[in-house]
Amino acid sequence: MQDPEPSRADTDVPAGRAPVRDVLVLRLPAVAAIAFLLLGFALRHFDGRPYVGEGLITVGLIAGAMAVGTAVGDLAWVYVTAARKCSGADDGAAEDGR
Repeated sequence: MQDPEPSRADTDVPAGRAPVRDVLVLRLPAVAAIAFLLLGFALRHFDGRPYVGEGLITVGLIAGAMAVGTAVGDLAWVYVTAARKCSGADDGAAEDGR
């Protein structure tokens, strides 16, 4: 017996961990936060102008908070999308009477 053709809902969902990797790996705000924090802490040790280092540390903390917020929002979006796709696939099977 031949396997039925996959439904459109099955082919739209990427397999594996690729969606989570795509959401978390390429985080420009996180990279910026790390760069600002490292530069800020390095410049803080110079006695001439400590306010430059303090400003970069503040910018790094703000960028870090933004990175965390976007990561949480993106993860929530991925989970909601996956839940919608799974519930849609279950509804189709229930209607077929299988």
